[in-house]
Amino acid sequence: MGIKVMVTGGSGQVGSELVRSLLNIGGIDDVYAPSSAEVDLTARESVLGAVTSMKPDWIFHVGAWTQVDSCEDNPKRAFAVNGLGSRFIVQGADIVGARVCYLSTDYVFDGASDRPYLEWDPVGPRTVYGASKLAGEKEMRTQDLIVRTSWVMGEYGHNMAKTLIRLAKAGGGCRFVDDQIGTPTVVSDLVKALVELFMDSHSGIFHVSNSGETSWFQVARFVFELLGEDPDRITPVSSSEMGGYKAPRPKYSVLDNFALRGSGINALLPWQESLSGLVLKLSAGS
Repeated sequence: MGIKVMVTGGSGQVGSELVRSLLNIGGIDDVYAPSSAEVDLTARESVLGAVTSMKPDWIFHVGAWTQVDSCEDNPKRAFAVNGLGSRFIVQGADIVGARVCYLSTDYVFDGASDRPYLEWDPVGPRTVYGASKLAGEKEMRTQDLIVRTSWVMGEYGHNMAKTLIRLAKAGGGCRFVDDQIGTPTVVSDLVKALVELFMDSHSGIFHVSNSGETSWFQVARFVFELLGEDPDRITPVSSSEMGGYKAPRPKYSVLDNFALRGSGINALLPWQESLSGLVLKLSAGS
């Protein structure tokens, strides 16, 4: 019999592409990606019912409440979805003997570092979202896989790549912060690494992001220039000037993919190369 896989958040930005990838892998017989209407992560009976009915070998737990500012308004919901939901997934995995891959975030760090964060660096989230995702990490077992990523952009869902394409085509000027430093991660690269880590039976914490570091201002200029638009239409501003956010954004959240490289897995492509492919594909279809 082949492998059976369950994917939470299967209709989201990462989940959609992950499901598509898993369906093309030999040896995987069944991929079950329930919607949030089918499986309520905040309800133990709902989660355990879904897991014990399917009896998956693997669970990719990428479902989460990721609206950073909304989490500040409703911390109880954030912890119910991201923290307790992860506990229920692990309880279900214990019952059926499944391994879990949990997708986490750069927001578990405080953003005050002056160098890329290693997998073993102390965490210190400054937002409800980050704290709730860290709560989910703490629910994982030693045999499980935790993958932290950052600045995710892909073909599905809402993301900055799609926003920049829309702004570029709309004309006029726009402002982007130049004092938030991180690394864009293209979903297709992230998914490839997730599957490779799981298929090779890795466990523990891994940072997975594209290579390099940049600011949102530089990303915006890069995309405009790629689309043949004038990058000088973009004005750099500080985070304090931009304002409008309830949750503070990390000043520096570059993830060092040390464990990935040390485990013999190829580093992800430079962010410019992967983002170029994504933007050109999205703009051709828009």
